[in-house]
Amino acid sequence: NGSPANPGQANDPFAVGYYTQADLAFFGNAAPAWTVGDRYFAGIMAETYPNRFFQHAAATDRLVNTTALSSLPTIWDRLAQAGLTGTYYYSDVPFLGLWGNKYEAIMQPFSQFLAAAGSGTLPAVAFVDPRFEDESSGTSNDDHPHADVRNGEAFLSQIYDAVRTSPNWSSTVLVINFDEWGGFFDHVPPPTAPIPAATVMAGDVDGRLGFRVPLLVISPFARRGFVSHETFDHTSILRMIEWRFNLPPLTVRDATANNLADVLDFGNPQLASPGFSVPAGPFGAVCGAAAVRPRKSESR
Repeated sequence: NGSPANPGQANDPFAVGYYTQADLAFFGNAAPAWTVGDRYFAGIMAETYPNRFFQHAAATDRLVNTTALSSLPTIWDRLAQAGLTGTYYYSDVPFLGLWGNKYEAIMQPFSQFLAAAGSGTLPAVAFVDPRFEDESSGTSNDDHPHADVRNGEAFLSQIYDAVRTSPNWSSTVLVINFDEWGGFFDHVPPPTAPIPAATVMAGDVDGRLGFRVPLLVISPFARRGFVSHETFDHTSILRMIEWRFNLPPLTVRDATANNLADVLDFGNPQLASPGFSVPAGPFGAVCGAAAVRPRKSESR
């Protein structure tokens, strides 16, 4: 709907643009090498925060980006109740802060993830977030406009190398995804799924998943050069964690989601992992004020 000739529209000339394989030093090499999914959907047809809630809680108590505190039970509660370790690693502002100080004890800066991977002391479950505050400046590393995507490639490459060279590598599954789709076109209609009680109360009436987002699964148990066509969403990762550690589901969504472990081959582990040449950056520069246009938040 928008173009340079129609500046009043809410779009821009790059809305249906894309990067080629050669443009993406990490994804361009890692996606063909490992397992990807072509039917992995965001958790809900909504903005960033609701989808991030689905990543942690298999539900959302809001349909828009608000900073109201939440009391939803999460996968971190399930892990703690079972006596298992779990750590949320953040790069600037921790998303788990939306639960107040409840999870303060398990929140650590990204540097501690690198240290834990290097020493072989990764927790049973780790969640790693990129920078969250500097999207509008154009210098973030989460692929959100107006960022230089090479910074996101460098961030993912750093995580990949830390995991594959870790003493924990032989028993690790690394899952890379995006919280939501960012508003770009997709021709695949998202399916529907059961609606958790909290999400019904928030106003969701149809249970529509969000549009497809990238899924990359890296592990000694991951099939090499494999494309999964099974339907997954954010709660499929929670289902895999619950299956692995015999934890009860959080809501009807993770209880009924397809288990992401379906893509793994436990009978044929392969410890070898390719290294990729990914420039470390940083890349880009701060956007000028005239170039900055508000966009809804999107982070990995």
